[in-house]
Amino acid sequence: MVNSSIKHLSYKLFPANCQLCLAPTRRSLEICRHCEQDLPWLGPHCLRCALPLARQGVCGHCLKKPPHFESCTATWEYTFPIDTLISRFKYHGDRAAGALLNELAYPRMAPLNAELLVPVPMHWWRRLRRGYNQTADIAAHWSAASGIPVADILRRRKATPPQQGLSASARRKNLAGAFVLTRPEAIKGRRVALVDDVLTTGATANILAAILRRAGASHVAVCCLARTP
Repeated sequence: MVNSSIKHLSYKLFPANCQLCLAPTRRSLEICRHCEQDLPWLGPHCLRCALPLARQGVCGHCLKKPPHFESCTATWEYTFPIDTLISRFKYHGDRAAGALLNELAYPRMAPLNAELLVPVPMHWWRRLRRGYNQTADIAAHWSAASGIPVADILRRRKATPPQQGLSASARRKNLAGAFVLTRPEAIKGRRVALVDDVLTTGATANILAAILRRAGASHVAVCCLARTP
């Protein structure tokens, strides 16, 4: 109640403008209702990996070779303008874009049926250069909203080349041996939500889910902002 009152007062004193069209939003969110409505909200999709489909079900790939995670929840398809907002957040230090994405996405994540939120890790050198890990930011926002604690227990021990532009097989090869779990005892017998920004081929999420399951996690789900069509 107090937070909503503060938000209401702040946008009365400092009116927000839409991050997409720059029009006044007349509310605390930095997106107007028209632009919010036109976002590429995820429609029918695979119940296992969230791949957009013509109708709800399980995609052929997941039927043939199920991933190590049980489900994936995504808010949008990774198309314009969500790809632009995520790029601003991820590569250009635009934390305001990240805050907007987190706030819009959270209602689709809740209720998070998990006991721990585990962000996808970034190599320490890349994190030092960027100044933050966007998946840790997402996890922190959702933790504050849900009360589910964050367990930052995955480490990327190899500074692998960026996954963007690689094929599925090249992504898997690129990630071989790249990750380590620092505190296996923290997840034993617990339901874990692996937090990411975008799920593309699912190679990273699948490798991390396998590590978590081998360490004793009872259930691993992926929660991300967007799914690549």
